[in-house]
Amino acid sequence: MTATIIHAKAANILLDEFDFSGVTNSVELAISNNLADVTAFNDTDATFVEGKPSFKCGVNGLWEPSAGGYDAEMFTDLTATSRALGIWPDTFVTGKRGYELSTIVAGYPIAVPVGNFIAANVNWQGDLPAVRAYMLHYAAALGSTATGTAYNVGAPTASQTIYGVLRVMSVGGAGSNTLDVVIQSDTAEAFASPTARLTFTQVTTSVTFSIQSAAGALAGETWWRAVLTYAGVGSRTYKVAVSFGIRPT
Repeated sequence: MTATIIHAKAANILLDEFDFSGVTNSVELAISNNLADVTAFNDTDATFVEGKPSFKCGVNGLWEPSAGGYDAEMFTDLTATSRALGIWPDTFVTGKRGYELSTIVAGYPIAVPVGNFIAANVNWQGDLPAVRAYMLHYAAALGSTATGTAYNVGAPTASQTIYGVLRVMSVGGAGSNTLDVVIQSDTAEAFASPTARLTFTQVTTSVTFSIQSAAGALAGETWWRAVLTYAGVGSRTYKVAVSFGIRPT
């Protein structure tokens, strides 16, 4: 097997509807199964049982105090729950793999050293497993209906959860346009009989984000895609990203 080595220079850090890649410069994601040691005296080897999966994530960035900027959003998040943190290590385009995390802020240390930049570092923590996701569809300025590429993500079992995140990071133009986004599944790549599995709140004129999830047990439904329906009168465009994955137990 030939390894594909990827430089971190094109990583993207997303929080809800914000892209903070321009003010962050380092990220570390630590996923844990919280193993418990149940080794007994008569056991030949050490014995462990898995606990509930969790993660911790550290994002280092640059202090940026403008209204609606990085510092303002992080300070707001100190009392917020279930923020949608997306870590996309490779180029942020359709078809890439990344991690979607439902998180809360565990700490927000700000470093102000003499002779150096002001650092704003955020420690995130989650009580649910991380989701290794696909970017089903990304568009910098969506202005028409789009059917995304089909990806073989796999069929979720009864103990798993399908998980999708819609991010609308900017809205341009004018008009009465709307955007409706669904994630569909099917048993084959051709999508002869697709079924809508996750439906997001309709997008109109504002930047926004939406998280949707549902129980698994979808035998044979291995292929997944995003469908974005653009309607209304006007010239409005949307910078939009739709990610999807299967959350493990």
